[in-house]
Amino acid sequence: MLFRKAITTDIPQLIEFRKILLSHEDNSSMDETFRNYFDSSLSDKSLVVWVADDDGVVVSTVCFCLCRFAPRFDNPSGWVAYMTNVFTIPNYHRQGIVSKLVSEAIDDLKVQGIRKILLHSSDMAKPMYESLGFVEGKNFMSINI
Repeated sequence: MLFRKAITTDIPQLIEFRKILLSHEDNSSMDETFRNYFDSSLSDKSLVVWVADDDGVVVSTVCFCLCRFAPRFDNPSGWVAYMTNVFTIPNYHRQGIVSKLVSEAIDDLKVQGIRKILLHSSDMAKPMYESLGFVEGKNFMSINI
């Protein structure tokens, strides 16, 4: 299993995985929107995507949307990565692939100077994230506008 950063030729697979993750929504007309997003965001480096590649087949992904907040004492650069689109093909579940993939990605983000990663986790995935050092936060609110 090869763990690597995604390249533009991976975009069709990233789109398919995104559609599966959003299967509860009507996303049938979103292919071009997804394609444009992945293409532009990978190009301008506002998105970092890592994939698990099993002999040329992408079997798992994790995406990090990068944004910069005002610096803080615990994060002087202000850069934050929001982890999203964690997906593994069902036949590859329960093999530790996501843990290894996220660990590789975290090492790479550290090299880039990013010291904070945020994510929203399902209850089922929380133990895996906790085993990687993530801690549950509080005081988060949102509004759709």
